[in-house]
Amino acid sequence: MRASSPTEGRLWLGIYTLACGGSVALALLLALARSVGALSWPPRATFDGSGWSTLFSSDGWWLTLAYSFALTAITLCLALALALLLLIALGPRLRRGWLARALFLPLAVPPVVAALMGFVLLSDSGLLSRVSHAIGWTHMPAQFPSLVFDPAGRGIVLTHLAMTTPLFLLLFDRLSDHLRLPLLMSQATALGATRRQAWLRVGLPLLLHQARAVIGVYGLALLGAYELPLLLGASHPSMLSVTIQRAVAGYDLAQQPFGYAMTASYLLLLLTGWAWYSLRLGRAAVRP
Repeated sequence: MRASSPTEGRLWLGIYTLACGGSVALALLLALARSVGALSWPPRATFDGSGWSTLFSSDGWWLTLAYSFALTAITLCLALALALLLLIALGPRLRRGWLARALFLPLAVPPVVAALMGFVLLSDSGLLSRVSHAIGWTHMPAQFPSLVFDPAGRGIVLTHLAMTTPLFLLLFDRLSDHLRLPLLMSQATALGATRRQAWLRVGLPLLLHQARAVIGVYGLALLGAYELPLLLGASHPSMLSVTIQRAVAGYDLAQQPFGYAMTASYLLLLLTGWAWYSLRLGRAAVRP
């Protein structure tokens, strides 16, 4: 089997980067054109800047952006913390028995199915509410915490947490085996560190550093999630994808320029972050 050369590897990496970045750049150009009335039918005689004026003058876009980032950060932090705690508590038991197979089940659940399961479990008349009523914790559905269609987004966070935690747990378990983390931990304790100090100063930094790319990619997936926020989230505030879809595909055609302006702003934010991260990686690669 012929091994690929470094030049060939860089060529394929360049093609992949161009394809991904070019697709986002093309979508950005199309969104910018539609946000000012270009490419519309029938064609407009003049450009329309109402979408961008609404974007900068109203609080709706900034609230949506802050809300989406907040739910994404909360979900990621909880999932990472829970996965690390389970890794510390279970250790080698993650690789044998029924648990080793059960961790893969949430990864096979589509987001729409997960949203429906979340609704069945978390709604006021759902399974958890009925169990709470059966054991005497609540006496009517209104006493159960409102987790679905909740402005705080607790149903979205809990459902995403159930889907994300097994992924990070499997990732940390494989990274622990790849890094020979138990051996490093034993060396740290032999040098005088406690188990807690060994995890805080050796285990956690290594795992989080190695998993940073997956964490970043999954964070983008959570930020742009559509099905779960649509089916479980409140009408206001709503997350990015839901807000953009409602403005672009809604019945009010006057909201379409605003929707495309939001789309262009979101894509511009992604491209800026991608360019910053690429420059940072490039500087780290040439640094001696």
